[in-house]
Amino acid sequence: MPTSLNVAIIEDNDDLRELLVRGLSAVGYYVKGAESAEELDYLFGKDNFDVLIADINLPGENGLSVIERYKKFNKRLQVIILSARVSVDDKVAGYQTGADLYLTKPISNEELHAALGSVARRIVDKRKDSGIILNIQNLTISASKITQISKQDALAVKAFCESTSSYLPYFKLLEIYGDSFGDNSKRALEVRIARLRKKFNDAGVEGRVFQASRREGYQLLVDVYLS
Repeated sequence: MPTSLNVAIIEDNDDLRELLVRGLSAVGYYVKGAESAEELDYLFGKDNFDVLIADINLPGENGLSVIERYKKFNKRLQVIILSARVSVDDKVAGYQTGADLYLTKPISNEELHAALGSVARRIVDKRKDSGIILNIQNLTISASKITQISKQDALAVKAFCESTSSYLPYFKLLEIYGDSFGDNSKRALEVRIARLRKKFNDAGVEGRVFQASRREGYQLLVDVYLS
């Protein structure tokens, strides 16, 4: 039975994309579809997704490039390639760019549901093993306890998780919090980070959570799983 997972699909065939979205939504997944890399970027900017189902032949940026880009900044994202390409070279290229599964078209609903169920169990196991979980929708951080956070704090933690080396510069954090850049902005940001650090402590996270960087920013020092 499907667990609570968010699934994004990038497929330029309108009929197939709609069929996939309807089929997976009907069995309990939260699913959104995109026909291009630009539309997919828009979806990821609004929602957090656990799984990406991607075609390879796409208009503009191809599927392999999309997968490589997304896996680079979100290693927790599970990727399933669904492609008409069936050669060994294509499959090897797919796995080398970061795909977790490579499925070929045409595919039955039963096989796709089984594959996604396998990925879902893998994600659930990782959630159980993860000490710290950020729930974007409920605005909570949980470890040994659960604590409520603000929407801006949730967006900041999400951005830390998705950034290279879990680092964010001051200007990006100011942008997330809606603060203007000025003489007191650095001090105001220090206060925000201190309050966010306390939220982690309230959730049962011990030790250092953030580190001020010489590159004029902050780095998240703990692993956080996005839920």
